[in-house]
Amino acid sequence: MVCTDIDGDKMGVYVKADTTDGSGEIIVDRLEWGRGLVSDGDRFYYYTGPDIYERDLVSGRSRIVCRLDPAAAVYGPLSITKDGSTMGIYWRVGGQWVIGTVDVETGRVREVATPDFAEPYPIANHAMISPEDRNLLFFAHEGQTEYIPDRIYMADVRSGEFRCGFGQKRMGTGELGEYVGHEMWAPDGRQLYFVKYPHSPLKPTGVYRVDARNGEAEFVNGDYRYWHVAVSPDGRWAVADTTEEEEISKIVLIDLASRSSRLLCEIPMWKQHPGHPHPSFSPDSRKISFTLADEERNLRVGIIDITE
Repeated sequence: MVCTDIDGDKMGVYVKADTTDGSGEIIVDRLEWGRGLVSDGDRFYYYTGPDIYERDLVSGRSRIVCRLDPAAAVYGPLSITKDGSTMGIYWRVGGQWVIGTVDVETGRVREVATPDFAEPYPIANHAMISPEDRNLLFFAHEGQTEYIPDRIYMADVRSGEFRCGFGQKRMGTGELGEYVGHEMWAPDGRQLYFVKYPHSPLKPTGVYRVDARNGEAEFVNGDYRYWHVAVSPDGRWAVADTTEEEEISKIVLIDLASRSSRLLCEIPMWKQHPGHPHPSFSPDSRKISFTLADEERNLRVGIIDITE
């Protein structure tokens, strides 16, 4: 799935594209970029306002999954369990940010947490359901990383209780020493991967992972100035892009067994959305796709087969 023909308002066309011959089929027209999710069952989920929709990419059938309160606005990214039964979502009603889940079959929306973070950083976002446990999700306290003392939170869907998922360290002065973000589930749901950004005062910086149950964290790799990270479905690899001084980014493959890295390529990119590379794996863990910019600064999709 590709969002293409993005205009100045960041509205685009969602296309099911064939990577072998370049052909495509329009799935949704005129929808803001970043509003879609494809499940393991080849169903495309997207949202507009308070409504979430499903489009079967094989049969072409469409339906409304759920409708929230008309005053609500759903935000992305969406997330879904591996079995396709439950979505993790977040939305805003007035000034309140809400973390919740959706039963995909029945459309039942469940409010899990309303963190009520204080100004000037009130946003709770990035609600991602565990791929293997529909009763566990994480969310993020969004804001300027230098001023967010604890970004990652774990929430129990049944009880609504939430706790810090990674305790960020402070320096002797009391100032925050670790700036983190771009968290992502490991496919087995046991760990979260995230990036400790290169401008963090406390070292080492780079890719980390934390146990979802007990909060124990470990350093994975810090060979580059990492930015976003994703894990392969087979759990063997991680791929990350980097943040650099210029409008370029490196795509780096990390072997999770040896924790060694290999530079795959260096690409031009945009500093602003939607031009971040955001590399990710294909379902068979063989290919990596990412966004890049061409010589005219038009956005393109790059694909690397790591088996070649």
